[in-house]
Amino acid sequence: MEAFPKGRRFFYNLSAAGWTLLDSILLTYYVIFLLPPAERVEQGMVQFVPDTRFLWGFTALGIIMLFGRIIDAAADPLVASWSDRSTASFGRRRLFLALGGVPLALSVVAAFFPPVGQTSWINAVYLGAVFGIYFFSFTVYVGPYLALIPELGHTEKQRLSMTTAQGYWSLAGSGAVMIGGPLLIARLMRSLPIIEAYQWTAVLLAVPGLLMCYSAVFAVNEKRFCSAQPSTLPLKASFTRTVTNRRFLLYLGGYMALWFYFNIIRSTTVSMVIVLGRGGEAFASLLFMTVMGVSAVCFPIVAKLSPRLGKKRLILWALIGFSVSGVCFSLTGIIPLSPNIWLIISGLFASFPIAVVMVVPNVMLSEICQEDCRLTGEHREGMFFGVQGFFMKLNLGISGAVIAGCYSVFGRDIADPLGVRLTPLVGAAAALIGLAVMLRYREPQIPAGKGAGQ
Repeated sequence: MEAFPKGRRFFYNLSAAGWTLLDSILLTYYVIFLLPPAERVEQGMVQFVPDTRFLWGFTALGIIMLFGRIIDAAADPLVASWSDRSTASFGRRRLFLALGGVPLALSVVAAFFPPVGQTSWINAVYLGAVFGIYFFSFTVYVGPYLALIPELGHTEKQRLSMTTAQGYWSLAGSGAVMIGGPLLIARLMRSLPIIEAYQWTAVLLAVPGLLMCYSAVFAVNEKRFCSAQPSTLPLKASFTRTVTNRRFLLYLGGYMALWFYFNIIRSTTVSMVIVLGRGGEAFASLLFMTVMGVSAVCFPIVAKLSPRLGKKRLILWALIGFSVSGVCFSLTGIIPLSPNIWLIISGLFASFPIAVVMVVPNVMLSEICQEDCRLTGEHREGMFFGVQGFFMKLNLGISGAVIAGCYSVFGRDIADPLGVRLTPLVGAAAALIGLAVMLRYREPQIPAGKGAGQ
């Protein structure tokens, strides 16, 4: 087994920017595009899906998101088992990277082109299919991609280096959407209707995202750089063994809470800026740029603190920071301070936690995979990352439904902002629940110099 060289490692890590960019396009703008506030409807935007409430307060958009996440969650253990047991000469993980990139990018763009230019149930059915394809494609690509971390990183230092680099690239991909996206939308609105500005922004950002996804396909050669052998466990046995791993389940509780909060804030920041801060897309770009810039500064700090303080402690700090940030966001416009300044202060509380989210969890899960491999002799990295994806996608589906429900039931306009104000509080509550779970986690003892593939 050869060491994974720096040049190839660069292009493998670069792909994190690609799939993060594509994911961010959809999750940052789907709410504001499909369920816009009244102020944007007056400027020409359209509410493409009905906001009729069903059982338990679910709306059409909430059901669409939940449906997509259920498809995604069901796909995670399937794809994980397929890649764990694959004997493809092209590479058991690499094959899935090659197959998943194109449909992932196409479905992102398709979400911004509903077939009917007004509120319609046809759009709801169309978007249900598009979101299902998107989430399945996301699983096909990202699950095997993450499973390569413990296989290509043969020591803790290498794995931490890879996840740190991927964190930077993920931040770059998110930043391109969250910072560049609002600026591009504002620029295009000078010459195009507002709907077309959003549509062209999705297209222009999706193209580089797709190209970066395929950099990993050309960088990874599993025959040369991985020693892991295909697993022999069938799907049911592998899944059962994974979900009965107590250490993994405790880790999963904290991980899900982190991403529940992050997804809520990422999907509602533009709305908070417009409704609570009474600003525009340009200020949303400034807010994203400030938060992401401070997060980038925190990356090397997180990487240095991780071996010294332990990954668990960093996760606990991140959960506390997110809960404080959520409370602060909800108070925008109530605190006797400029809403713009208060939004930036609220975002800064989330900066260090975002750096932790980008760097630490995948290293923690790699160590759990390594411990399981030592005990069982089975290389099931894909299943661990797949089961993580299974529960996280259900979790994110619920968070999307919560956003849509809060906006439809409690209001999403300047004159009726309670729904926009409540969503960060829900995220803060989830972070505190994750904190209680993570306190019971105990980090595995990994022998120095040993990797998951050894």
